[in-house]
Amino acid sequence: MSDLPDWRTIPEAERRRLLVDFCAQGLTSSQIANSFYNCSRSAAIGKLQRLGLKLNGRPAGRGGGRPKDGAPARAPRAPAAPKQAKRKPSPRTEETTSWRGSSNPHYNDVKGRAEMRAASPGLPAHLVAGEAREPIETGAPVSRNLKLVELTERTCKWPHGDPLTEAFGFCGNDASESGPYCRYHSRLASTPALHRLSVPKGA
Repeated sequence: MSDLPDWRTIPEAERRRLLVDFCAQGLTSSQIANSFYNCSRSAAIGKLQRLGLKLNGRPAGRGGGRPKDGAPARAPRAPAAPKQAKRKPSPRTEETTSWRGSSNPHYNDVKGRAEMRAASPGLPAHLVAGEAREPIETGAPVSRNLKLVELTERTCKWPHGDPLTEAFGFCGNDASESGPYCRYHSRLASTPALHRLSVPKGA
């Protein structure tokens, strides 16, 4: 065990007395920390700041120690130059329009947005009136009910029925060049799920 006082177990009054003595002697925070057992430099600096003690006439903390021997003394800082007034924008800058433009007003510009809505042609009439989407052809092709091994690159691969039953098969009609389905099932596959619900079963 060290003969230095233990930072963690020393009574508060004794610690305070030692810190005051060390500050009066002009020790640095590192030297003060080394004078205790179980004490870091940061712990010593924190305690010195809480007690309001100063190292060499300066508050404890960053730059609180003495300058090293042979190091030039720091010159006092010159007062900061007064801030200059903001320059007015040039006339050319004032002429330019915002990148938003008249067709894209700021979201807080209520008047500009109202004018934009009034000037816009609006949505197509069938969407505004809530008309249904173009119906899918009602004449579904007759399924050839091909099995998986009978499919080729040129046959429609749209499944029919329950895969767990013997009746399960694929459409089998001629597939389009651009995809795996016939013309009817290609159109059906590209419609949203809500519209697919209206297609008759077995299609």
